Amino acid sequence: MDNKRKQILILVVVVGIIALVIYGISDIYHKKMEHISRNIELNFKNCSINWERNTHRGFLGDGEYFTRLECSNIDYDNLAKNWKKLPLSESIKKAVETKFCEGNGCKDIYEKYSIPSIEKGFYYFFDRHSDAIDKYDDTELNNRSSWNYTLALLDPKTNTIYYYEIDT
Repeated sequence: MDNKRKQILILVVVVGIIALVIYGISDIYHKKMEHISRNIELNFKNCSINWERNTHRGFLGDGEYFTRLECSNIDYDNLAKNWKKLPLSESIKKAVETKFCEGNGCKDIYEKYSIPSIEKGFYYFFDRHSDAIDKYDDTELNNRSSWNYTLALLDPKTNTIYYYEIDT
């Protein structure tokens, strides 16, 4: 095989690998967006992940997943029935204001993930704990030895969704 054919073959292989990597990243991104959309009963379009952090590790998968979604078009009039107007209920408020201590100090969820105060917005709560009878009821949230819930905050002023999962 002459040099020109080798160069063309190498170019085709490199372009193919790049295309596979781009496809893989795109597929992962779309699966994340589908996961979030399904978990909070919100069929959003024109949203993109602005920032995310995932600390789930180990055999049991304990940890947190947080993402901030920037959206350009949300239909606030047709939110699913499980979305509620802010403020948060007392039990959810107590949970998210609990401070966790790590290497960089003790912070609650708002401080840790730079979530601003949202006065006129919405929230979505889903209790994933195995003892939860009604998955949308937060009254027993703080009466268990662990937390497994999903919380989303929706800020209509900035069209931002703050999505949070915790498994302890």
